[in-house]
Amino acid sequence: MALKSILESLLFIAHRPLEKKEMAAFANGSKEEVDEVLTILINEYNSRGGGIKIIQNNNEYQMVTAPQNSEVVSKFLKTEITGELTPASLETLSIIAYRGPIIRDELEQIRGVNCSIILRNLLIKGLIIEINKDKQIYNVSLDFIRQLGIVDIKELPDYDRLKRDIPLSSLISEEE
Repeated sequence: MALKSILESLLFIAHRPLEKKEMAAFANGSKEEVDEVLTILINEYNSRGGGIKIIQNNNEYQMVTAPQNSEVVSKFLKTEITGELTPASLETLSIIAYRGPIIRDELEQIRGVNCSIILRNLLIKGLIIEINKDKQIYNVSLDFIRQLGIVDIKELPDYDRLKRDIPLSSLISEEE
């Protein structure tokens, strides 16, 4: 069942609750079909006693870790939050800092890869915020600015030159 696979993937990758109508739109299915498949997925995940559950609040659904694992998950997340950033995370964060607020699609176009997991990790670390969930628009957080020891994002090196709303190809040709 392709719809089941699609919905499972969407729930897995999403860093926020998803509405039924949103999943239907992405999966090219009707709300009724999505509702039927969500019921199956919820029963499968919540009855097997595994480490993943699907929770529901009105028309919003989210894949979450099982409550019995909360202590281990909290311990892991604490190390994730305080751990160093990967080169991919630093690159993503730099793009958001200089080009933000930025739509996720534009960010992925610049990086050339899917940024879902990196964005989730940066959100968890509190370095970025999602200023529009529907359009997936991201910007750096005040914590990011505070951790850099600056009082304004404009204090970043070459900020004025890199912030300009011009195609990246123009910026690259300036360097050469």
